[in-house]
Amino acid sequence: MARPSKIRPQLDALLRSHRQPHAWTLEELREALGRRGLRSAFSSIFRTARQAVAQGDWQPVVVGDGKTRFEWSGGHHDHLFCQSCGALEAVPCRLALSLHNRIERGTGYRIHDHSMVWEGTCPRCIRNRSRRAHDHPPLPSGAHPSR
Repeated sequence: MARPSKIRPQLDALLRSHRQPHAWTLEELREALGRRGLRSAFSSIFRTARQAVAQGDWQPVVVGDGKTRFEWSGGHHDHLFCQSCGALEAVPCRLALSLHNRIERGTGYRIHDHSMVWEGTCPRCIRNRSRRAHDHPPLPSGAHPSR
């Protein structure tokens, strides 16, 4: 049996908080502990995350950038992921129970859970792109930038 993690209470508190980020990478967890004056090896955070997932307390979230993030389990929801800046936001699950039941009937599977990540561009990145486009309008067709 694995020994209890000394940093687990602090990591649990981070995941339970409603501050950003919504779900944390291992690197973000390590940095947050450091800001609280708690130094910890990356391997300790990794082991703690693995134990917390195995115990059902944390849930891994994998999005389009390939990084695994961790969030507190419970209160099912889906996610929005910004492909530009990497922001991840929780959104209420809108998967209708009737669709869930139809999938079970049609496939024979017994569905226990699902995860859905909607990928796109967040409002902040859209605004920033719009500002950059306004500051630097496109060149007329056939024009070349000065060298």
